[in-house]
Amino acid sequence: MDDTHSYLGIHETVTKQAPFCRFGSKAFRNRIFKTYSNLSHMLSTGYLLAEKYYGLIEADKRLKSADNALTIGSFESGYINLSCSDDELIEIAEKKARHCELKISKHGYQLTVYKWLSKYLNSFDITPPEVITPYCTCLSADSLKGVLNRFADPIFWRRKLRKTQAFTIEQLARDFRLVHKKASAYVSQPTIQSRRERKRKSAELMSNLFAVPNDANPFDEFETLQSIVERSHTSGKQQAAELMVRIRGFEELADMYDHRGEFYTLSAPSRYHAVHHTGIPNNKYDGSTPHQAQEYFNGIWKRARALFSKQNLRPYGFRVVEPHHDGCPHWHMLLFMEKGDAIQVRAILRKLCTEDTPTEFRTSKTRFKPIRIIKSKGSAAGYIAKYITKAVTGDSIDKVICSQGGEMKILPADAAERASTWASTFDIRRFQQIGGPSVTLWRELRRLGQGDTGKCEVANAMNTTLDTVSKYALEKVRHAADSSDWKAFCLAMGGVQVKRKDQTLRIHYQLPDIVDRITGEISRSESKSPYFATKYGDQPANRILGLVSLSVTINKIKPKWRNYEY
Repeated sequence: MDDTHSYLGIHETVTKQAPFCRFGSKAFRNRIFKTYSNLSHMLSTGYLLAEKYYGLIEADKRLKSADNALTIGSFESGYINLSCSDDELIEIAEKKARHCELKISKHGYQLTVYKWLSKYLNSFDITPPEVITPYCTCLSADSLKGVLNRFADPIFWRRKLRKTQAFTIEQLARDFRLVHKKASAYVSQPTIQSRRERKRKSAELMSNLFAVPNDANPFDEFETLQSIVERSHTSGKQQAAELMVRIRGFEELADMYDHRGEFYTLSAPSRYHAVHHTGIPNNKYDGSTPHQAQEYFNGIWKRARALFSKQNLRPYGFRVVEPHHDGCPHWHMLLFMEKGDAIQVRAILRKLCTEDTPTEFRTSKTRFKPIRIIKSKGSAAGYIAKYITKAVTGDSIDKVICSQGGEMKILPADAAERASTWASTFDIRRFQQIGGPSVTLWRELRRLGQGDTGKCEVANAMNTTLDTVSKYALEKVRHAADSSDWKAFCLAMGGVQVKRKDQTLRIHYQLPDIVDRITGEISRSESKSPYFATKYGDQPANRILGLVSLSVTINKIKPKWRNYEY
């Protein structure tokens, strides 16, 4: 950058000294810009905007708040500058983990060590894990050992510090009003650049690792881990394809049952929006994070589900969370229901969405906008498909339009990348199925092994012979999942509105006990079994062992791989 647009050059444009300003000195501002040099452009630009709209006193206060937020730690535990690069953050994580490791090796696995290290973690805004097992609330030696081993793990520190860094920087950008369609849509520029660099390093590493099937020639039959990741259901195209398969299946079921489709848009109150659609700061904004706005919507939906249950209303469909141009979330919901239930569902959601600060809007559509889906004008899947593709891949979209900010000058692929980064930074679940059978069971059935005698008998843990009726019912569920037919899968599982306890199949979780609950055989030990302990030495959570139909357990089959690095 030239001198005019450097952090000092931008600062030089502020020549007027604020009267009676406690933090208004030029030396103070220069120290902030130099201390956080990687974020100096963001801080100086935000400072000028705050001075323009609120005056120098308020601008200096916000810069002071940014200084406090970007430095975590204490005098006893040391300080961490959150504007550091990712490589520097990795080194810091290793030093902190080493410090904890020395403390543990000196004093042992004691409760007093846990309390001291918990205080140490709290000074860096890290919430320490609780010393309880997943199955009881009492203190155990294994649980204490596992938690302390986590404190001494550099990976644990790296993940926590990265999360704190991304969240802090992004929220500062929103507080400075630097996230909007005329500056940087959805997320700030430092956050998106950091995410791109980490994804590049990860892809480079995964491209140099290879997976080889067991008993195969490692020079002929292998593929990179990067190609395997791209085929997983978490990759962009696969995720969008699976979501559209299930949405289409729900629509086919609604047509069969003659159910009505409704599309709803839920918006948050003004205090969650940092910037107006014009780019001017919103004076009603109270500093709330997108995560807090998401909790606001979750509260509305919890109350709505309770009211639905009392009135015997059982809508099903999908929910998509999308950011506004300023990073504030809003919900899109595609729900199917019986025709007589639509009026009640609308009334409940409208009432709940308009209870908060009703004086802010003229019509209820500002907070809750319902649309009845008419088949002659378009399919139900078409209503929500654009929101899914815009959030995942950006394919088949000519322009990006925000319901609050209007059309944005941003490429669809860039918008999808920014939306994904936004959701990851603020821990927001973007896609959620409402009603219907278990998606986890659907994916596990698609992983079962092949066999001429039927996959229901391939990996039966007890070698039980299934009768014709049970075999046919299980095969119907398996075949529907294997052929990507969500409609047939829902019908085979007992219907789209069936309760989990009444489904044809359920997930079978393996409890990490020494006694094998399937055969009754004592076949595991604490030191050898991967089912009994995590790498930290404590009890793991329940793990999926297979599927359960009545009294028959079907084990899942895992492929075995050998990893090679060239």
